[in-house]
Amino acid sequence: MGKLPVNEGTTLKYMEGDDRAWGWQLGAVYDINDKHRVGFNYRSEVNLTLDGHAEGLTYNINPNGSGSPLSNTHYAGSMDLTLPATAELSSLHQLTEQWAVHTSINWTEWSSFDKLEADIPSLSSDPQMVKVENWEDNYRFAIGTTYQWDQQLTLRSGIAYDTSAVSDQNRTLTIPETDRTWLSMGAGYEMTPQLTLDAAFTYVFAKDASVKEPRDGITSDKDGSDFGGDFEGETTGNVWLVGVQASYRF
Repeated sequence: MGKLPVNEGTTLKYMEGDDRAWGWQLGAVYDINDKHRVGFNYRSEVNLTLDGHAEGLTYNINPNGSGSPLSNTHYAGSMDLTLPATAELSSLHQLTEQWAVHTSINWTEWSSFDKLEADIPSLSSDPQMVKVENWEDNYRFAIGTTYQWDQQLTLRSGIAYDTSAVSDQNRTLTIPETDRTWLSMGAGYEMTPQLTLDAAFTYVFAKDASVKEPRDGITSDKDGSDFGGDFEGETTGNVWLVGVQASYRF
């Protein structure tokens, strides 16, 4: 079947829903001595069933393989989604009265994000494939320093490397995940014994990465390309993050 005509601005796929679910986390800190300590934190996965509706374009397919668009449809349904478990091992090393070094290794169980399937009873008793994701577990490695300028001013800086949760073969334009490097700097100022002001700046470099859709062997991608066409190219992006915070101790 060839590409099907779609008017500009037409909604191809749209879904929304909400749910509430419980998770748990566990953490511990161990003081090796007064200058060194390590910490561990684990946060469980959270399983959601998002109840809501789906919208999108359907087609009247003719026997010869051509098609004519029908009006956008609106269906009640749900989708299961798992928010991944995470674990982090971190440490603090007070080198001098002024200098400290922080390190951390973070793991996220993104392999739980393998596909998106919708349950729309009015269409079929079987789930409808929305997108095959095939994500993988990823890791973040970070190291940073703190410098105590004086009793009031604290300076901070750090670098982190975040590995991609998808392989080159499974990267999509929907979520163009790629490796990232984080560069951060910030400062904290103790205005009074109770009030502290903090500010931080982070610049994220995203690695250039290839994207090809439809992906080889993914049937749902090929079905989607009948509407959206094919794409082969690269994705990249850089992000600026700025944050300010005020803390008051009673």
